[in-house]
Amino acid sequence: ESLSSFMSMFALNLAEHADARRKVSDDPSLLAPAIEESLRFNTSAQRFKRTLMRDIVMHGSSMRAGDSVVLAYGAANRDRRKYSEPDRYDIARRPQGHLGFGAGKHFCIGNQFSRLVSEVSMAAYLNRIPDFEMSGEAFAWVPSSNFRSPVTLPLRIIGRG
Repeated sequence: ESLSSFMSMFALNLAEHADARRKVSDDPSLLAPAIEESLRFNTSAQRFKRTLMRDIVMHGSSMRAGDSVVLAYGAANRDRRKYSEPDRYDIARRPQGHLGFGAGKHFCIGNQFSRLVSEVSMAAYLNRIPDFEMSGEAFAWVPSSNFRSPVTLPLRIIGRG
């Protein structure tokens, strides 16, 4: 489910950012960096609840072992302290340390497989349909506070290369 969620989010990012989509369509070697930027910019993994194992001070806030916290991956991936212009989708960014696959002992064990499948799948899609955009139809999001993904992604083909 998370791979299909990410593929939907990746297609959404490319549909909403025509310049990036054209660059990736013209040069498939840009797919890997576009995947990384999509994982940072609009990842499907948004937040998870955890219990602290030790006391910690972060950004001036003290938290104690046993406290429940919510790790907001989507917000952390837009942190201005880490990324310049974090609300801009930029496939040239080469983001390091994003939380698209989690972190620490909760880092996704299938991250390399997911990257590979995403790259191969999107390369095949863009080879066949290089120009697309959102159709303008309303669409619903998966009803979850932990994961973000469209239920369907209504796209319109706007040309063929």
